[in-house]
Amino acid sequence: MARTGTFGGFHFDPEVFTAMMNEADYWSNPILASGVIREDASIMNAIGSHGNVATLPFYTPINLFDDGMAALNNDGETNNTPVEITGNKQTCMLIQRMKAFKANDFTQELTGANPIDHVKGKVQNYYTQVWENELMNIINAILGLDAMAEHVTDLSVTTGTIAEKNLINETTAIDAEEAALGDMAGGLGLMVMHSKVFANYQKRQLVEYEKYTVGNAIKHDITLPTINGKVVLRTNVHTVDTKVSGFPVYKTYLLGAGSILGATKGNYKEPYYVDYDPETAAGVEMLYTKQGRVLHPNGFSLAVDNIAKESPTLAELGAKANWNLKFNHKNIKLGLIKSNG
Repeated sequence: MARTGTFGGFHFDPEVFTAMMNEADYWSNPILASGVIREDASIMNAIGSHGNVATLPFYTPINLFDDGMAALNNDGETNNTPVEITGNKQTCMLIQRMKAFKANDFTQELTGANPIDHVKGKVQNYYTQVWENELMNIINAILGLDAMAEHVTDLSVTTGTIAEKNLINETTAIDAEEAALGDMAGGLGLMVMHSKVFANYQKRQLVEYEKYTVGNAIKHDITLPTINGKVVLRTNVHTVDTKVSGFPVYKTYLLGAGSILGATKGNYKEPYYVDYDPETAAGVEMLYTKQGRVLHPNGFSLAVDNIAKESPTLAELGAKANWNLKFNHKNIKLGLIKSNG
């Protein structure tokens, strides 16, 4: 029998709990809070209440150096024949994830004044990890495309001896950004790196600290490290490959604001639901959760025909064969540096 009024022995209001989840402080979750994701509600409008795929049209740039785009001579005789403005499209797909929890997972911790708020923090933190994992999985996939080869600077070795040239130094990020974007360099304002790489920068006295204010009515002052004017986020998840013993390959990501388009599914009938099983283990309360998001690298198209089910799996999103570059690569504000430290 369903019992939607309590969880872990405490009162549970699904609407209040949903609102609390939506109000969680994303600023404390570095990658999601960094501005890399640009929320665009029109994506969910394009998907609709029952869909899972959206097509995002865009105009191709008007470039003087493309065929047929040279300026004509106004000599009184040459016809000024109009050229057609062209466009293209990129396709994205809704990612849907779910997880259920038992009350006894939280029972010992639910002793504070706000037990449901405590549960919210646990579940919200879990989904923060889910979406950051999805995001970095997608970024790794698209940076593996041949068309994005110039966006990857590889200093690393997996044999022989690790030398100074295999380590990041004070000019590496500058050179990597120029290699990726050429005369369009700029805008890669965030570096996501392993603590080992950060320590290397610290030893070279290249780290500075700046204070930022985040929030609206309630503001939080946070101090973030910067290198070459870029904000640095340290995480030992997603940033090291240890497959070859003795030769760790560290991944330092250069990310631009708005390089990922985001949208949140908000029309679930019951995104958070509690139930009660009176038979199992003399009674078990359960919390069922589900969330849906679009995390789409702007300038790419997902090959939705390759997706087997109605929501793409982590493996499908991480397969570079399922992505196609649609923009000029210089307009993709993403880069990667591989090093041994």
